[in-house]
Amino acid sequence: MLRQFGALPTESRVRAMKGRDYLWCLVNGILDREEALERLCPTCRTRALEERCSACGRPAGDWEESTANAAFDLSRFEQLKGGTRS
Repeated sequence: MLRQFGALPTESRVRAMKGRDYLWCLVNGILDREEALERLCPTCRTRALEERCSACGRPAGDWEESTANAAFDLSRFEQLKGGTRS
């Protein structure tokens, strides 16, 4: 949030902020984002809410990566979990 205002944590104006000030800024930032989304057509709103790569903008669904670890050996895991070694 301080990046949004161009402020460093060591500045006196930042050190003078209280928890309620941070909360106020956060809530207003969320409301601003919601207002910006409401101005979009349904198609663009859906696209804006998709998880995307922050560098190239490619949708997360197009990534070749998966949540499965190809190097994981389930049978070896079960052996070690049971206390046996091969």
